[in-house]
Amino acid sequence: MKANRLTIRKVSALSTIFDGSINFKIVAVDVPIGLLDAYEVGGRSCDRAAREFLGQPRSSSVFPAPVRAVLAATSWDDACARSRASAPHGKKITKQVWNILDKIREVDALLQSRSELLKVVREVHPEVCFRELVGRSMVYRKARVAGRDERRRALTRSFPQLDMIEKSGRDQGLPIEDILDAVVACWSARRLANGDARCLPDDSPPDAAGLPMVIWV
Repeated sequence: MKANRLTIRKVSALSTIFDGSINFKIVAVDVPIGLLDAYEVGGRSCDRAAREFLGQPRSSSVFPAPVRAVLAATSWDDACARSRASAPHGKKITKQVWNILDKIREVDALLQSRSELLKVVREVHPEVCFRELVGRSMVYRKARVAGRDERRRALTRSFPQLDMIEKSGRDQGLPIEDILDAVVACWSARRLANGDARCLPDDSPPDAAGLPMVIWV
């Protein structure tokens, strides 16, 4: 979003949006940034804080980020073994994490190679964003019709052109749930750009690579 104008574009890699002439002030991503070296029950402190913020039943939508060693995994079994080996009480990773591991690797590599983007690329979580936007967690799962309608109602005041955004996203082959998640992330990005956002938690140290471990709302 630039100067109150919206552009909807599907990209295959986050790095591609930084290859052009546009200088982004904030880019909000629903991808873990900053990783623990050793397994901790519940994941990073920001994962635990986000679950507490959401409460039941939406807290289950925040799954623990993987430990850094998992990024080198070549298979699901390898990833689980690396997670277990990182601590005496280590456990395997979730399927959700495995399914987005390539994205986590990409963002991690991008931010380590281009440190100037650390102030630009911020981690968000759609359900946390909706909780902050509405003042309560969503009642229904986003995969349900009632859940999609609930999220549309939440977004309409801030995005009166939501129908157009949805149509543009559908034309690019994006699922409705992903479109709505992207729109609420855009809402948080605007708050970040205006200096109105806050992070969960507010006292978390960076990881061993110097990447922040916070979720913005």
